[in-house]
Amino acid sequence: MQSIAIAMKFMNSLEEKKHLMLFYEDPESAKLIEFLFIKQGLDSGESCIYATGEDSGSIVLSLLRYGIPLESFLTKKIQVFHIPSISGTSEEILLHCKKQITKMLADLKKPFRIVSRIVSDVSTEQGIMAELEIEKCVHGCFKEFGGSIMCPYDISLIEKKNRMEWVQSLYSQHHAVIYLPKIGESGVICPFQIEKDDI
Repeated sequence: MQSIAIAMKFMNSLEEKKHLMLFYEDPESAKLIEFLFIKQGLDSGESCIYATGEDSGSIVLSLLRYGIPLESFLTKKIQVFHIPSISGTSEEILLHCKKQITKMLADLKKPFRIVSRIVSDVSTEQGIMAELEIEKCVHGCFKEFGGSIMCPYDISLIEKKNRMEWVQSLYSQHHAVIYLPKIGESGVICPFQIEKDDI
């Protein structure tokens, strides 16, 4: 828990809409940050979406255990979507993902928060290329988007051959990057300078 203190302080300091990247080695710590992001949104009256390649039922149970009220699910203040894995060319993956995004955003009211990485499998070159295309599109029109987004990436699941290149490209398409290592302190990288002691 101590290792994610910096990330949690940063989350508590957010006052405006941001496109965030959650870059992690420890899935349990990542879930705490994702759930905090959702809870802060609900506490502020925002609609929330949690989209994942994991089983949506287990995510709902985890959110309930975290303290998200059942009423939030019943009133659709939070919706959990399962993102199916798809293979093919990056263009085919991109087309499928655009359909998923349209479906997810169909009834979403502003302001909102989303936790999602829309391409569930980024271990292939085709998958990470499609994901990067979506990240560029979202970041490019973020001012008009109407909400905050957190994009989680397990470091070990990113395509290995050109991993550093993919990571650098992902960094450039987000306002801030929250890093959660397995060992050691978490950190935050963002264009506006935030010193470790300030957050």
